[in-house]
Amino acid sequence: MPGDQTPWWEQPYRIVQTNLRLIDASLDPASLARQAKEFGATAITFNVGGIYAFYPTELPLHARNPYLTRDLTGDMLEAAHSAGLRMVGRFDLSKGTRLAYDAHPDWFVHNAHGEPQEYNGTYQACVNGGWASDYSLQILREGLGRYAIDAAFFNMTGYQPVDYSGHYRGICHCENCQRGFRDGFGKPLPKVEHFGDPSFRDYLTFKRQTSQIAAQRIYDTVKAVRPSTGVMGNGHYSCDFMRLEIQRAVSRPAPEWPHQPGELTRWAESIGKGQAYACASTDFLDYQFRYASETSHNHMLRFGQQMAGGAQIDFYVLGTFDQPNSEPLEPVHRFFEWHREHGEDLTMTRSKARVALYHSRASDLHAEATETGKLRTNCFRGAYRMLLEARIPFDFISDERMEDADIASQLARFDLIVLPNTTCLSDREAEVLDAWVAGGGTLLATGETGLYDERGVKRDAIALQSFPASRIAKCDRGQETYFAIGEDEFDFPKTRFLHLDGYYFHGETKADAVGELSLLPEQKYGPPELCFPEDLSSRGPGVLSRSHGKGKSVWLPWLPEWLYFRDGLPEHRELLRQIIARSSVAPVKVVGAGPLEVAVRETRGGKLAVHLVNYAGQRESAYEEPPTITGLRLGVQAPAGIATALVEGSDLTFSPADAEGYAWTDLPAVKYFEIIVLSQAAG
Repeated sequence: MPGDQTPWWEQPYRIVQTNLRLIDASLDPASLARQAKEFGATAITFNVGGIYAFYPTELPLHARNPYLTRDLTGDMLEAAHSAGLRMVGRFDLSKGTRLAYDAHPDWFVHNAHGEPQEYNGTYQACVNGGWASDYSLQILREGLGRYAIDAAFFNMTGYQPVDYSGHYRGICHCENCQRGFRDGFGKPLPKVEHFGDPSFRDYLTFKRQTSQIAAQRIYDTVKAVRPSTGVMGNGHYSCDFMRLEIQRAVSRPAPEWPHQPGELTRWAESIGKGQAYACASTDFLDYQFRYASETSHNHMLRFGQQMAGGAQIDFYVLGTFDQPNSEPLEPVHRFFEWHREHGEDLTMTRSKARVALYHSRASDLHAEATETGKLRTNCFRGAYRMLLEARIPFDFISDERMEDADIASQLARFDLIVLPNTTCLSDREAEVLDAWVAGGGTLLATGETGLYDERGVKRDAIALQSFPASRIAKCDRGQETYFAIGEDEFDFPKTRFLHLDGYYFHGETKADAVGELSLLPEQKYGPPELCFPEDLSSRGPGVLSRSHGKGKSVWLPWLPEWLYFRDGLPEHRELLRQIIARSSVAPVKVVGAGPLEVAVRETRGGKLAVHLVNYAGQRESAYEEPPTITGLRLGVQAPAGIATALVEGSDLTFSPADAEGYAWTDLPAVKYFEIIVLSQAAG
């Protein structure tokens, strides 16, 4: 609007990303701009340069698209602005062509055998080489100097040791990397990316430091040439707003992880501190199958999760709208039109969740250095599923924010934080979490949490002072037994045993810790005649709790989240839910059958938005039209004003609050997703 100084990326946006092929040089910019506008887009991503220039570059080592007969980038910018669209310029500065490689092979990645990382005539640029530190910035300055693009997106920057075919090509051993690593750490580069190599931990630090320097160079260059251009980044380093990406990878073990969009948006919110973010939903299946379209039903599931996580909308196609498999295009178009109508309630929203899941990049990076490293991913995802499938609204807390000066205020809104086998914690993280517990929070941790430092080095004692155990005395692997539930411990009227498979950690329990659940000795099994318990004596607790200041620390010295990811038995999820319910009152409740995610957000206008996402169309790796979920009821604490279902388009009426303070209403049927907006935010 006139006079509005808000950056366009903090206003409702819907980007169509057109990753162009060389042969697309003959496209008609006016026609493409018109199609994007009619599709419902507010912005279009379009190629500028990097590997190939889509404009008449004057830089001798910047390969020009051989099909180019015009200033395609300039003509597209003019067409986009004439159509009322923003244009995001796409740069791929991660690679060069043979033209640049022959002139300066020292700019590019070479493995320990001196072999360049070449793929289909392109050469991977080394983060520490002259292409990254100088020539790519010349490309950027030339492109930005010519074109007043509204934002810049940079593809595949950083260290890329795996090529498009999924082949591992090895650590770069170019002279720049060897010299930089030796100067910084006084030792040679590791031979392999493994903790058995004494240089590997330092190499992880080296990659992070040099990637940050490279990203800052790009950001500073953009702002020096054209300050009004927004920088799209991946959230780790300098950017104005974030652009992440959702796609399948057929090389990943099946089944497909259906929560990738929600996981990415939660991470983006935790890392961004108020920045706008989006996750581009790729129209294609995977890199090697760019003409195999994703189903429209999967796109709808992705968009539902993204809005529930506060993300903007980005849709990514190869080439133009002329797709050989076009099934998703019309449903996505209809979604874009719906989002255009309701974007104000979906932009720059703020989560109202009271529960957080701890996202530890250090634990991921150093997983192989820990006892339970091979289970790390499925521990985290099991906890994610537990919370989501229990319909508990939750956010992420990122270890990458724990050094922030205002971290105490960031954590203050949470009642409870779940640390799912968060093996690696720095002393600073432990100090912050202990202080948060002392102030009244509840920490719920499993497994080896806090047993290793931020570099994956094992400690003698657990880092957290609030913990109910001081150290882990021993670990039993390969356990095949049960926890017995005491009569007055948890509310399991029809369940007496919870199964345990895998790891149990015997802790040196602090004197004021309280134990619940009893670990039974391993029981006989085999023929049914032998399957009966003989010894029910306790070998240790299944839950340990300890007060610390005004709060409490709870430790499960086993991995129920990993078991839930594998087995999906509801008792493990219910145990987690009951522990959480002791410390946190849910802002909303949704009752009724069906696989449903629930999220709660506050809009910029102070409204409460309850997001419901339907997973019924997802079956392992298949994403089909979901059956509609009906018979749901929503309970909200202290609702006020009018409630509207944005998808169904109806107003809702709440009953008076019940004894627990929840007012209830019947929900309309939920197809892909539904969003209930109340005129005022609760609590």
